Amino acid sequence: MPNVIVSKEYMINFLATKDKEKVIQFVGRALVALFQRQVEEEKADNKSRIENSRGFSKPDARNGSLTAKYFMKNGTLLDWQLALWVEKEFRDRPRIVKYSEQLNEIALEKKAKA
Repeated sequence: MPNVIVSKEYMINFLATKDKEKVIQFVGRALVALFQRQVEEEKADNKSRIENSRGFSKPDARNGSLTAKYFMKNGTLLDWQLALWVEKEFRDRPRIVKYSEQLNEIALEKKAKA
């Protein structure tokens, strides 16, 4: 696939086959990237108010924002925070995988700037 750096398949494979510290860094950086796409008022109150397909969905906004802030401050995630994003859920995929399209957009933007 052209213009695909981060795909659902890549994420599922990475989360399943890498050591815990690499997975923590991957998930933490992904959450920070998504958090940075939230509008300022959403960042401040850990909610998603605007339907713009950027940042976290409404159900994930609080946990995503708080976990991203924790990662930015500490450079790691607690076990329960990691589990929230990597345990399989809907469609038997980790929660973080539903953000693969946004994460791919972010990766492509970074690549274009490099």
